[in-house]
Amino acid sequence: MKIDYLSSEDGLVHAINNEKEGSSLSVGILCLIACGESITRITSDNHSFLVELPSEFLSGHERVKVFNALLNILDHEQIQLSSSNQN
Repeated sequence: MKIDYLSSEDGLVHAINNEKEGSSLSVGILCLIACGESITRITSDNHSFLVELPSEFLSGHERVKVFNALLNILDHEQIQLSSSNQN
């Protein structure tokens, strides 16, 4: 399954050009903005992933950009919009 863009609610993690492959998420470009948390939830309009960020990607004070990253998926949910949100 391909997903163009995912981001965390706090705006610290952005994932572009994603593909779910079993229990992993392949990310074309992963941008982390001063992110020190090793587990984060990234979402789109239709999907929500709880992923583990490798320790070498984390920095509490710098921006980090990673190309062709492979993240472990801890949890995946498909988001279904309620009928009131579809109008």
